[in-house]
Amino acid sequence: MLFSVIYSADVPSTVSIRDFAPPHARRLWTKLEGDEGYEFSHLEGRWERGKHRKWIAQLDREQFDEFVKALDLHAESSHTLGSLGAPGFGVSWAPAISFTSNDPDAILSAYVTPIPEVSKHGGDERDWERVRRAVLAVYGRHRGRAA
Repeated sequence: MLFSVIYSADVPSTVSIRDFAPPHARRLWTKLEGDEGYEFSHLEGRWERGKHRKWIAQLDREQFDEFVKALDLHAESSHTLGSLGAPGFGVSWAPAISFTSNDPDAILSAYVTPIPEVSKHGGDERDWERVRRAVLAVYGRHRGRAA
């Protein structure tokens, strides 16, 4: 299975954004946004002049597992509206699963679209829900319990 990932990290002014870069950032990832994309200036204190990065990548299972583990990300069971421009999907919409972290020094968000390696063309909502449940079972906050 491949994973199409759109990942963003926002940190307060006192924290290094490099600590939240994805593993192998220069080799596997494309940086899309820098500090101009920072949207949390409305927060007071150390968050007023924070830093922002957004990256995209298409990862294999081993690379994705390393990414999730390195940043302590977990899948959320809530449904999303999907993602636009996910790697491998061009300028189109793709269903996505939201991943986040509980790190107090960063606001981390990843929209992940699993890409099963199957010969079936197309797919329907039932297929997507089956893939979504499998990802939640492996990467969810309460690993081993599908939502």
